[in-house]
Amino acid sequence: MVGFIILFFVLAKFLWKPILGLMEAREKEVSDMMDKAEEAKKKSEEIEADYKTRISQIDEEAQKYRNEELKRGKDIAEGIVKEARQEADLEKQKALNAIQEEAKKARVELRDFAVGLSVDIATKVMEEKIDRSSHENLAKKFLEELDPARNSE
Repeated sequence: MVGFIILFFVLAKFLWKPILGLMEAREKEVSDMMDKAEEAKKKSEEIEADYKTRISQIDEEAQKYRNEELKRGKDIAEGIVKEARQEADLEKQKALNAIQEEAKKARVELRDFAVGLSVDIATKVMEEKIDRSSHENLAKKFLEELDPARNSE
């Protein structure tokens, strides 16, 4: 047992301090590594928060851009529809004007035809001596000349 105590004192005097120094150095190294790991974790959390903020901003900008483009598309579509309606209204007005012009021409032609008929009737009346029966015959003959389709019946 005395040998053990002597060995203990010798080891304690010569080896204890270097072993404690090595252990303290290792403990300090582990502590430094833990501090660095903690710093790296904090930095990564900061970077992650920064990226999340950036992604959120990008999403907002993208949504804003989509909304603007959607509105612009609707405006363009409304403009196209409006222009098409204006063109259709213009074509409709042109068609109505053409119809009115044709109706006016038809009225003039009908009036001219009626005047011509009146002149023809007056001429025939003047040429013939008119009594009641000849007047009726003349009217029937004139009506037959007016409507050739009735003659074929």
